[in-house]
Amino acid sequence: MTRRSIHLFCMLMALGVSAQAVEFTNSVLDLGVGATALGMGGAYVSLVDDSTASYWNPAGLVDIQHFEITAAEQGHQSSALSLGANDVGSDYFFMSGGMTLPKFGSFGVSVMRFGVSGIPQTTGGTASNGDPFITLGSFSTADWGIFASYAKALVPAVDLGVTVKMLYGGTNNLQADPTTGVTGDANYDYFGLDLGVKVKFGELSPKLEGLVFGMNLQDLVNSGVKWSGTATSPDESVNPNPKLGLSYAPPLDFLKDAHTKVTFAIDVDPSVYSPSTLIHYGAELWYKEVLAFRGGLMQFTDSPQGSEPSIGASFRIFMLQVDYAYIYYTLTPIQYLDLSVHW
Repeated sequence: MTRRSIHLFCMLMALGVSAQAVEFTNSVLDLGVGATALGMGGAYVSLVDDSTASYWNPAGLVDIQHFEITAAEQGHQSSALSLGANDVGSDYFFMSGGMTLPKFGSFGVSVMRFGVSGIPQTTGGTASNGDPFITLGSFSTADWGIFASYAKALVPAVDLGVTVKMLYGGTNNLQADPTTGVTGDANYDYFGLDLGVKVKFGELSPKLEGLVFGMNLQDLVNSGVKWSGTATSPDESVNPNPKLGLSYAPPLDFLKDAHTKVTFAIDVDPSVYSPSTLIHYGAELWYKEVLAFRGGLMQFTDSPQGSEPSIGASFRIFMLQVDYAYIYYTLTPIQYLDLSVHW
């Protein structure tokens, strides 16, 4: 099991063990959004040019030509998370919209939800059937994220954007358990601000055509996670994460003649899993702006075995685009399917 898989697993299970285990709250953001980005292993900070920019890098909103809406929804059942009880079920929803208004700039709004149901709540002791724990029942969690973004091209080749985000959520039907310190349902809220930039070097020099740098200073300003309904109602600090990205699309004549565009990208998350660094690798091929194939890899610097590969594809016709991604998490592989409308 990779560290990221463990991270996601703990996000689902920690509150069932102790109301003090709140350090995985913002992990809902680690899930990522958009099948295009996820199919490239999350290497999207310098590439994003759609409404998911509110999440990946708000500066990318500048590249939206007119209006765009993207939506995705999925449900998942996993016996791997059940601990011998009923299967744990999860549901994921994401929707984003963006538009560019000449002279005014670009705007974007996104909403995401991740919920988990059927999580077993256990306590110490021995059950009547001999199990080394007593099951009190099951509970559910729900996390919501709301993003509002604005972006504008400040000078030639440099775009700047900002995202204001709110997270809130908690548990439902969590029973009080004095043996673990659980007092019942727990809830949290969080506010943060991201600052994004994209530098398109090809607009500065023809020799640098196809080279793009991106940076998203995630949680540059934030309130910290504020809890209520727990034994101590702690405040959880959140460290800023300067997510960096670099991409290159070789401007080769034979590719242009074949109406094909190939792009390579790399992103670095230096703080999310500190002291380890998470690196995202991605590659994409578009043919005639109609069909695309992509692949990616997420890799921790201190864990060569902890890699998570992904693949994806897109099909575009008229105003519609369908994007697919498959991510091989060791614990439970996940598939994403998005539908986008551009006009």
